[in-house]
Amino acid sequence: MSESCSCGEKAEIGATVKFHCKVCSNVIERFTVKKPLKAAGLAAILAYGGSQFIDYAITDNRYPLDIEYAVLEACVSSHKQPLSYSSYGSKKKICLCALEDTMNEISYVRYKVNEKGFLKAFESNAKSCK
Repeated sequence: MSESCSCGEKAEIGATVKFHCKVCSNVIERFTVKKPLKAAGLAAILAYGGSQFIDYAITDNRYPLDIEYAVLEACVSSHKQPLSYSSYGSKKKICLCALEDTMNEISYVRYKVNEKGFLKAFESNAKSCK
């Protein structure tokens, strides 16, 4: 972008940042930002934002709360006879371990597409959590 100034000279794009004293308005510090610095700053901001989005999209493996609760409830309540308090606690830990491992393995989108695959992985993870 090489436009010319009103005086006929080639325009240089840049910005000057000045820090003023609030009381007396004297300039405390001044520096100029050149065009390449602006591009680098913009690229850094875009890279950071993109990495945050990718981190969220890839590593955010939470299912909706009602689904997590239903899976845990079904797992813990799947015993045919009443459990002692200690057995219930152990089973709950196994179910939580299995759910966490399965959520890390299978995304919520994959769960919605293939519930049978989710259940197989959940069973396998529950066995390995014992």
